Amino acid sequence: MIEEGIPIQRIRIVTLAVLAFTLLMPNSTYADQVIRKAIHVNDSPIQATIIIRNNYQMVPAIWFRNVSKKVSWSERYRSAVISSQQTIIGFPEGERFADYDLHGLNRWERDELHTTSFIHEGRMYVPLAYTARKLGMLVTYDAHSQSTSIHNATISTSTTNSGNSGNFAYATNSTASASRHSISSDDLHWLNQITEAEAGGESYRGKLAVAASILNRVGSPDWPNSIQETIFQVDTFNGVSYYQFSPVLDNRIYNVTPSKDTLKAVQAALRGEDASKGAVVFYNPEKTDNKWVRGREVTVTIGSHIFAK
Repeated sequence: MIEEGIPIQRIRIVTLAVLAFTLLMPNSTYADQVIRKAIHVNDSPIQATIIIRNNYQMVPAIWFRNVSKKVSWSERYRSAVISSQQTIIGFPEGERFADYDLHGLNRWERDELHTTSFIHEGRMYVPLAYTARKLGMLVTYDAHSQSTSIHNATISTSTTNSGNSGNFAYATNSTASASRHSISSDDLHWLNQITEAEAGGESYRGKLAVAASILNRVGSPDWPNSIQETIFQVDTFNGVSYYQFSPVLDNRIYNVTPSKDTLKAVQAALRGEDASKGAVVFYNPEKTDNKWVRGREVTVTIGSHIFAK
């Protein structure tokens, strides 16, 4: 109902003005989902406002003060700057990259991101997992509880299983000279589970190739940088969810018991053995017609699986 005394023309003008203002507002003020949730840091919950955008968890840059990192703002570069004793990272507003300097050498490099840093309600939001890992922390994600945990990560020069406190060493091809990083017992558990679920009926070599290809994926910039995030990654397009590994989709990952061969193969993969020959994907040609995976460069065929880069 229109109130008496208010001309219809005036209502139309006001409506158009509101519409124009809405259209002109920057996209960064909108988000796919905003949630208030605890991020567990060394098993202690710290609350954060998390914005889910492009399937990435984005948090205010200032949140990293909770983990003893310095956070500042560069007006010159319109960037949030987060730093530790070893690393400085700059996140320019509205850009899909981050610039970083290691060890204070003033040799800046750039990482391309799969999401954009943005300002929301006066705060710059940056990707949680990428930032934490770049600052030397270990990030894990539990798909069931949808919770994120961050732990202080260490670098080990050991070429064998470290064998202490449930942490294990694994090789990654993310750099020319592969480094070794500690992983949690949870990561090891899920790597055992997915290897058994995917290759329980395969030979030892087939199991080794599956485990190695998953670690290769962790080391690739095209996928998440943690074992759990890689295994439980789910991408959503046009309302449809796409699971990276079918045992996660059909819950087989929770119902298998790894064999001795599987446990042995996983440990070999963690030591750097790679029967997949550098593969980051594998598939059974009798069970998939996915053009994307079939179009990748084949590295080796073992049993019922084709492995590809």
